[in-house]
Amino acid sequence: MKAENLTNKELYKTFWKHDLVAAISVALVAMPLGLGIAIASGSPPISGIIAAIVGGFVATFIRSSHVAINGPGAGIIVVILTGNELLGDGGLSGFPYVLAAIFVAGVLQMLIGLFKLGRLGELVPNSVVEGMLAAIGIIIFAKQAHIGLGHISTADSAMGSLLEIPKSLFQLDPRIAVITIISLGIMIIYPKVRNKLFHFLPAPVWVLIFAIPYVLLYQYIVGDVMDITDPNITFPLSQLIDLPDDLILGLESPNFDKLGSASFWLVVFSVMFVASIETLISLKAIDNLDPLQRKTDLNKDMIAVGFSTSISALIGGLPVMAVIVRSSVNVANNAKTRLSNLFHGAMLLILVIALKPIVEEIPLACLAAILIYTGFRLAAPKQFVDAYEKGEEQLLEMAFTVLAVLIYGLLWGVALGISMAFLVQWIKSRMTIRSFLLAIWKPRLSGQQLDDKYEIKLGGVFTFVNLLKTKAAMKKLPMNERVVINFQEAILIDHTTMAYLGEYGKNYQSKGGNWTVRGLGNHESTSSHPYSMRMLQPQYQLSPRWMTEHQREMMKLSAHYGWQFVIGKEFQTSNLNVFPVFRSHPVEYIHNTITGLLPDLNLYFVMQDVVFDEGAWMGKIVYDTTVITIDLNQKLPEFVLEKEELFDKILQRAGFGDIDFEEDKEFSDKALLRASDVGAARDLFHSELRSFVVLNSDYHVECTGGKLLVFNKTSHLKVQEMQAMMRYSIDLIQLLIKK
Repeated sequence: MKAENLTNKELYKTFWKHDLVAAISVALVAMPLGLGIAIASGSPPISGIIAAIVGGFVATFIRSSHVAINGPGAGIIVVILTGNELLGDGGLSGFPYVLAAIFVAGVLQMLIGLFKLGRLGELVPNSVVEGMLAAIGIIIFAKQAHIGLGHISTADSAMGSLLEIPKSLFQLDPRIAVITIISLGIMIIYPKVRNKLFHFLPAPVWVLIFAIPYVLLYQYIVGDVMDITDPNITFPLSQLIDLPDDLILGLESPNFDKLGSASFWLVVFSVMFVASIETLISLKAIDNLDPLQRKTDLNKDMIAVGFSTSISALIGGLPVMAVIVRSSVNVANNAKTRLSNLFHGAMLLILVIALKPIVEEIPLACLAAILIYTGFRLAAPKQFVDAYEKGEEQLLEMAFTVLAVLIYGLLWGVALGISMAFLVQWIKSRMTIRSFLLAIWKPRLSGQQLDDKYEIKLGGVFTFVNLLKTKAAMKKLPMNERVVINFQEAILIDHTTMAYLGEYGKNYQSKGGNWTVRGLGNHESTSSHPYSMRMLQPQYQLSPRWMTEHQREMMKLSAHYGWQFVIGKEFQTSNLNVFPVFRSHPVEYIHNTITGLLPDLNLYFVMQDVVFDEGAWMGKIVYDTTVITIDLNQKLPEFVLEKEELFDKILQRAGFGDIDFEEDKEFSDKALLRASDVGAARDLFHSELRSFVVLNSDYHVECTGGKLLVFNKTSHLKVQEMQAMMRYSIDLIQLLIKK
């Protein structure tokens, strides 16, 4: 029976080993991230670990999400740091008051979930959310860069911290800077190394594997062997993690004495807003990674994180959220159920108790490097380029939000960003403000059943402001129908609405329906992106792009064989989503597409470059690789075939599936074969086919019955490699159908 058809109880019983193995990896990365987030927010290091443990033990039993991991998120750093400063009494820490604010914020999150108001978070336009996250990334980078150089910034603002970086560079502590530079190097090269064993341990764990021995060797050689006590030469203890001697008695409790102050409630609403937004966007991204394509009840998860946040605050912990980096690690390590979140909390509790002396040898610099990398990923130039590709107005709104958050703070910055988005859309609509507001307040959404289709006509203005009305209309659609969305009378449709309708259409088609968009012929778009803003005007033509060397090679190859070659991007990728690899590695788009008939076999094939993700959001690694898919014109058993590595052999001993052939040890050692019907797969892989696979073990092959997918690298192929992959595919198919 396929996993998609199993009940939750059956899934737990079947996949608990997968979840346990995944939880080990997640716990290893959750420890440095939890410690780093707590320290960066000016809180006790243990508070980040508490949030992760509570997220595992409490949220698991309330939430609906299956493969998400709960714990402290990087986005909350700025809010907690500001709260500690805002609620502090002179030189004393404001953390006990912040804990009280976190408790109240958790209660408000529970109310949001109970009253099913989680959808209100979607009223913030995508560009503003991206701008808020980029600003948070800049602030994290600005604060942590000084720690990574052995200093602490005394500036009152993020801008001031950024301007002080050159000063810290000239006064850097080489003992600390070495750790930061090498740790950053590990974080940067990690996505570029393709090795299963290496990727079993997440990048932050490799950072610790370097940093802890570095500190121990430094202390041993300098302190003990050379008998040097000069603090300018030995490793400074102030640059190491400091945990309380008694982990239980050392926990802090919330102080509600400032419940009546305005600053207290500013912190409450800031925590609630950022934690809720980060949780909602993380859960949406995680749903796209779920190999079983299950959907999360956002309101139920909001109750779960709210309750967990309040519990965490009572025992001295940070807010609990759905976190994307750890969830990506969870999915990448084959987690299937919520047990992985529970196991990760248990493993983390064991680690922090059993390894407390080792944890206290972790240098702050390596945690700073991890957060510097995280901050850079949030505010990387690519984020702004991606915004521009979605539309010039997206870049403007995102950049404005970044500046507003940096200058005026989080809540005011987001409010100003939303105002800017509204202003831009009004200007683009070329309407009077009264007509624009009326068109938003009363958009026209009419649906009618015609002979062979169900048509929805949209009229007026559709933006993030009235997105909930659009969603309510979509929920009334009949299932498994031919649906036509007609934009002919729509005056303006913003990016947020276009993105929602595009994703809804993909999901509708995946469930057996037919989705068609019409009426955009007279609309101008702000970019070539399929989800760009549309305004009711004559359409203009975009200037052509120059071809790359890779595209020229593909064009020459196509011309030689008489195949068709198309350069442009295509965002409709449902034909690839049938393959297991792309169920947990979402495809962003396809481009550089060659189509034709396969030589010798006359089977229709598509060779194309596929841009797909491993992980999501902050934990996302993007690959652009060349694949070939072939229509087989007959039914074969479903299977996945790839090169077997040492890591696969370890997992096999833990009970992970691999079909071995006792009579063919060489094939069993070199090839990893998985199939839902083991008997049919054994019958299909005859001796000649197995010998062929052994000689060509570098290719990844998937068969869904009537379609075959083949690729062997996570980058573009050269023309000789494309020809070799095609030759391999022809030989493979001939052997597959031989029996």
